[in-house]
Amino acid sequence: MNYEDTILQLCEVIKESEYNAQSILDNTQNIDDLLIELNLAHHQKTKLSNLISNIYGLLQNQDLHRQKIERVVNFVCENNGIDKSKYNLAPSAKNIDASEDTLDADELEALIKSMQS
Repeated sequence: MNYEDTILQLCEVIKESEYNAQSILDNTQNIDDLLIELNLAHHQKTKLSNLISNIYGLLQNQDLHRQKIERVVNFVCENNGIDKSKYNLAPSAKNIDASEDTLDADELEALIKSMQS
């Protein structure tokens, strides 16, 4: 498997991840809307709202992982002279230093090598 095959597979993962996240978000918002209409006790609504809030937190975490994958793809493209414009990558994916879970260059290299085996 070469770099471009790896990039194509990672881009498929990114797109599927974005699609699934949007579906989860839409369904969660629909549940939240229904929750308002239901005649439930306050503590039950609060408990359900907290669960929905947890889902939003998990979606944010999932989005950070998607950004990491995009960052790896950008890194591979930049370091191997591959035209990344054909992959529709978000330019913001180049750097996610605001996260505590950032990957340094050595970690990126190790991740790339593990994907090629």
